[in-house]
Amino acid sequence: MITCVILISGKSYSQDNIDYSKQKDLKDVIRKVFGSKKDSIDPRLKFSDKREASFTFLPGISYNPATAFVIGFNATKSWYLGTSKNTNNSSANLSASYTTKNQFKFSLQQNVFTDDNKINFQGDARLWLFAQNTYGLGTATKPDDIQDMDFNLIRFNENILMNAKKNLYIGIGYSLEYYYKISTVDSSGIFKYPNDHDAYSKLHGLDSTKSISSGPVLNFYYDSRDNTVNAYKGAVVDIKYYNYNTIFGSHSNWQKITLDARAYESLNEKKSLKIAAWVMGTWVLNGRPPYLSLTSTGWDKYNTSGRGFIQGRFRGRQFLYGEIENRIDLSPDGFIGMVLFVNATTASDPDSNLKLFDAIEPAGGIGIRIKFDKYSRTNIGIDYAIGNYGSSGIFMSIGEFF
Repeated sequence: MITCVILISGKSYSQDNIDYSKQKDLKDVIRKVFGSKKDSIDPRLKFSDKREASFTFLPGISYNPATAFVIGFNATKSWYLGTSKNTNNSSANLSASYTTKNQFKFSLQQNVFTDDNKINFQGDARLWLFAQNTYGLGTATKPDDIQDMDFNLIRFNENILMNAKKNLYIGIGYSLEYYYKISTVDSSGIFKYPNDHDAYSKLHGLDSTKSISSGPVLNFYYDSRDNTVNAYKGAVVDIKYYNYNTIFGSHSNWQKITLDARAYESLNEKKSLKIAAWVMGTWVLNGRPPYLSLTSTGWDKYNTSGRGFIQGRFRGRQFLYGEIENRIDLSPDGFIGMVLFVNATTASDPDSNLKLFDAIEPAGGIGIRIKFDKYSRTNIGIDYAIGNYGSSGIFMSIGEFF
């Protein structure tokens, strides 16, 4: 894969007690190379609790066999709507890309905290004109089960939460997932039948060309992280109950519960050695969920789960994922770091009597981190991961994968 990257940024300030004069980021390096004499520490830090925004913009060109040539951009912003002493930092991520296989992706995700953390807004909006491999349901599928799917996706998930007590939020929201122009094709782009998606849709009485899941969401959210971009300590637990119903325009009635829990801890006083853990799960409670709405690898909010496998590799009615990562600063100034990680996925398929934990798929890898903005703790990550059946890949991110 060939990637060309350009970096543009503003400023931000974090809420910890780190001595930034001893830290280095990519902007410090650029400043030194081009001979700027501007002090790397903004003098306002010494006198004010004001926190400006951090903005990162990465256009890029890449290539891989699944998508051919890709051109696009990824932009992230981190800012405060109050003082950092009593308000979590807000973050937003905007990305768009286009491939020579006529695939188009536009995504916007945000996690916004108002002053004093009184209200939290969480959102995930997407317009994808996409193609992706599928392998059937469960984690007992093999590489030879591969089938190519074309589909378009409109997603709009928005939740509004009120602070109930310190670090705890309760709220409601709305979720829409609209898949349309769904088809399964062979390597020549010719419609393929029979196929996994059509067989599943026929078995459960669903339309095989389109699906709408629409309904309210009940949300419980706990967040004690010291930083939402790159936490050194704390935890986040996000539990959502979805009630998709024909009353709201859904094609079928079905309900699910999702869990996203993450924990972070620094193992030394300098915070140069950290450990992070992630557990993510989905349990369909009842009803007839569409095939593409079933949880699968790499289809979490930020599309970062399952390093070691391609997006969509494992899919199931019940889905559980776990990951643990060791984060290490290699340079004393925090500019260069590395990560070591392992993860595991299990997914069920009741139609074939496959339950959770009947088949578990592990993966793992190693990566490097380059500090882009020391105040917001934003890193550029480049990881290499391997999984079963010879699966491997390079995975890139702005910020941590979780």
